Amino acid sequence: MKNLSIPGISRRAIMIMTAMLLLCMSYTVMGQEEKVEPVADVFKVMKLASDRSMDALWPGFRVSEIPVLVFDSLNTYLFNSSTSPEGFVRSHKDTVVWVYKGQYNMVRGNSIVRMGEDWTATSVLSSFSRRTGEQYDLKDMAGIIVHEQFHIFQRSHHPGWRQNDGLLLIYPVETAATLLLRRMEKEAFKRAVTSEGQEKIAGWAKVGIQLREERLDLVPYEFANYENELQLTEGLSDYIEKRARDQHPLDATDITNGIAPAGIRDLGYVEGRWIAMILDKLSPDWKQHLEKNDSLYLEDILKTVVEELPVPEKAFESNDIDSMKAAAEEDFNEWQEQKKKEIEEFFNAPGYRIEIRSPEDPLSIRMFEPLEIEILDDRGVYHRIFFSAGNESGNLRIMNHPCITWFNDSYQITRLMINGLKRAPEIIEGEKKLIIKENGISIELNYSELSIGENRYIVEM
Repeated sequence: MKNLSIPGISRRAIMIMTAMLLLCMSYTVMGQEEKVEPVADVFKVMKLASDRSMDALWPGFRVSEIPVLVFDSLNTYLFNSSTSPEGFVRSHKDTVVWVYKGQYNMVRGNSIVRMGEDWTATSVLSSFSRRTGEQYDLKDMAGIIVHEQFHIFQRSHHPGWRQNDGLLLIYPVETAATLLLRRMEKEAFKRAVTSEGQEKIAGWAKVGIQLREERLDLVPYEFANYENELQLTEGLSDYIEKRARDQHPLDATDITNGIAPAGIRDLGYVEGRWIAMILDKLSPDWKQHLEKNDSLYLEDILKTVVEELPVPEKAFESNDIDSMKAAAEEDFNEWQEQKKKEIEEFFNAPGYRIEIRSPEDPLSIRMFEPLEIEILDDRGVYHRIFFSAGNESGNLRIMNHPCITWFNDSYQITRLMINGLKRAPEIIEGEKKLIIKENGISIELNYSELSIGENRYIVEM
């Protein structure tokens, strides 16, 4: 390349001007990065979520009657509510909508919260799934909101539809054989929901039911019951969401590898959705039947329907079974190795280690992420993403940092370990209090005894 020169301007001056220009450009880019834009037009999203077609998804379901809080990455909007919490004002764009500048403290994700006497759906708009990477358009965002609204409908119309996710913390030990049974069961329902014609749909549904009954007979009643309840709650809400988004039954990314305990919860979403879609084809009035008899499980309804149909049961080819068995064994062994490595990395992480022991003053679980846990050989539970607990002696909230918990028979925390902290905890000796505030971790506990070793704190409560 030829050297460029400008008459009357020295090379040094050119270098200085170039540096200043680059600096100005960097400020511009930095300014652009710092400028926050809404993920989407919240009014367009809510127009889709409020469409009358949503009410037709379930008998008695009225989306316009269920309040919604939506954070668009800039402000928080409250829809379908005549009153608002402190800090909200009427929107200039639509005076029946309330707006709060910034992110309201009760809106932390796609969930439901209690505001006064009313349940309210919450949503943090995103153009993609942070768990699977799936891309979202406006209709997808609307469907996610309707999913949460349906949870509120369930609470008000079917209060008995409540699963105990705490059972996942003590779920029976996973084996390659139980993994294979779940995969065969799932494959049978998959073939049923994607088939056309009553014979194929019902024939594969019969196989799925038989395999499911065989599998659930191997676990204690409370775990089998949990899976049935999970289909009613999360499975049906997922069904409502996918119908709202006009998605094909298979247009959903697997959330987990299917291995228990996280895979059990994942299966509840998938099979609950699929069984509902199968019933749409075989018995269109099944929703009205369930509304009148809400003690039934989806499996009960489907079993009655297919037994009344004079169609033969389908069967897997032997090579299909061999293929699923080989894959299950390979995935099981790979998972064992991966889990071992992950736990070793946890214990070997550099930094400070905090061990909380509370056998006489156990902590009550407030929240955990059931799709991101592993059960250890000593029945401790490894939490990858989130865990929250507390009692009268203090509270802890651990987000985006792993920890291990141990429980008593009442699902209360008797021991917790967190490792790899970058800073030592704050100790207030006069109050016997330990405080940790670090990157999503908030712990504040009163202790009875405190032992301090090299980078290790043992807290007796």
